[in-house]
Amino acid sequence: MLTLLERFSNKDRGQRRPRRPAREQKLNRLIRVLALVLLVPVVTISGVSAQPAPAARRDHVVIGLSQEPNRLMPMWTAMAAAFTVMSTMFTWDTQRDEKWKLFPQGAEYLPNLKDGTWTVSGDKMSLVWKIRRRNWHDGRPVTCADYVFTHNVARNEQVPVVVRNLTNRIANILCTKGASGTDITVSWNERYAFANVTISEYGALPRHILEPYYRRDPANLEATPYGSDPKVTIGDGAYRLVEWRKGASITVEYVADHPIFGRPKIKRITWVIIPDTNALVANMLAGAIDVGVVPFDQLPVFERQAAGRFKVTVAPGLIWEHIDFNLDHPLLQDVRVRRAIAHAIDRELIVQQLFAGKQQVSHSYLPPLHPGYTDTVQKYPYDPARARALLQEAGFTPGPDGVMRNAAGQRLSLEIGTTAGNRLREQVQVIIQQQLHQIGIEVTILNFPARIFFRNIGQRKFTLAMYAWLFDPISDCDQLFTSDGIPTEANRYAGQNFPGYKNGKMDAACEGASREIDEGRRKALLNESTRLFARDLPALPLFFRAEAVAVKSGLQNVAPTGLAGASVVWNVHRWFWE
Repeated sequence: MLTLLERFSNKDRGQRRPRRPAREQKLNRLIRVLALVLLVPVVTISGVSAQPAPAARRDHVVIGLSQEPNRLMPMWTAMAAAFTVMSTMFTWDTQRDEKWKLFPQGAEYLPNLKDGTWTVSGDKMSLVWKIRRRNWHDGRPVTCADYVFTHNVARNEQVPVVVRNLTNRIANILCTKGASGTDITVSWNERYAFANVTISEYGALPRHILEPYYRRDPANLEATPYGSDPKVTIGDGAYRLVEWRKGASITVEYVADHPIFGRPKIKRITWVIIPDTNALVANMLAGAIDVGVVPFDQLPVFERQAAGRFKVTVAPGLIWEHIDFNLDHPLLQDVRVRRAIAHAIDRELIVQQLFAGKQQVSHSYLPPLHPGYTDTVQKYPYDPARARALLQEAGFTPGPDGVMRNAAGQRLSLEIGTTAGNRLREQVQVIIQQQLHQIGIEVTILNFPARIFFRNIGQRKFTLAMYAWLFDPISDCDQLFTSDGIPTEANRYAGQNFPGYKNGKMDAACEGASREIDEGRRKALLNESTRLFARDLPALPLFFRAEAVAVKSGLQNVAPTGLAGASVVWNVHRWFWE
């Protein structure tokens, strides 16, 4: 799609090994070279000047964005950047506040087992919902029919969607008081632990806009202008999309007197798209951006230079930075090769040097704050000797150029990709490249703009892919690491198991956890899934990413959650300039 609270024990953090002075000095020199930054230009876009007059900014906020969304349509994107914008345009059924407490937003209440709005019969369930009255941005009312239509589109196998995790579990969605009403009953084919978090997988989309395209050609629904053209793309949230200058900016304007969000004091929000994080920070310091995420390698300098002008909050979060292995690649199919790569990369030292120790090295896919976390998993401490031994066990021997070769003479040469322009990830890549070179693995760096990069990994066209999953407190591994979540041409690349990991025990643990209502049994299943993950290593865990959000002085009520998508803007309708 995916910062940690400072309340971990020493055991949770892991014991740090004695430092190796020579190795540390070498890495320090490398980092200093990587940290040399040329003067970067301050970007100026329509309506955004580097130093705007204070009076002109009382109802306008500019937010920095390092990735451009591919589409502003929930079915067709898993990008956090897209959900950041969409969270202002759409009313989600439920939302989480800065303390991660779940509350109803577009729904009147949260169905629950105690009052009978959530009932369980064997393996089947039924939930009774009521949505709050509101309109689409063109004035048409949001009704039960929109939810039914959206669900039916999502379950149509001809339509390419990001994932059908919940959609395939729901038996039907019925309008209990007519299609134009606000009463909805959702029947489930199976148990799902968090069925009261959303009415359907993709909530409600405007039926009256999308249905003509859908009826004409469901297989090419994604080619419609909805989600990219502001003239067509409407939502039901506090803000409407008014401009999208591709590669430059996205702008939304408030909806006056919204029945849920009221009349926001911030009338206009512009996201400035600056993929180069150095340029993004430079624009913040120049005064052109009001809110943005500061990379940790630049945070000390930023805090000094922006003192008195910005407030920086390190938001707690569940963002998992990792490297996916493409398990269809013949050189990566042997788990001993993947384990060797893990032992060859000094993640602890990377975190200390690049992130001032503020990120936490991960050993599996769930962070310590998640209810399914356990520390009893296989770990891969930095150990180049062990890495070389594993490669030899897997049949690799050094070639004349120092690169390992297998029995067929094939060189152990791999490509690693990430989102181009992300300076910190690019620094991590170079360090990984050097450390893997030391054990005889050749690594070529091949980066792409975010839109192309995520398209490639969605179609499994990669070798090693470094990016982040943005989790929330109810995230599990169903679809993420289950066999039926592998994107293929046959399923139109629906699914999020990009490594292509297949393990029957993992399928059972992940699918069982997502269906188990009993909290204790669900935790045990998630614990088992993290142990299986750490043993088989379909992806290399790097760290759980903290997020430093800088807010210009005078802008009030910004309360980052650190959670996926709406982390910063979940309560933007309450922001105001002091």
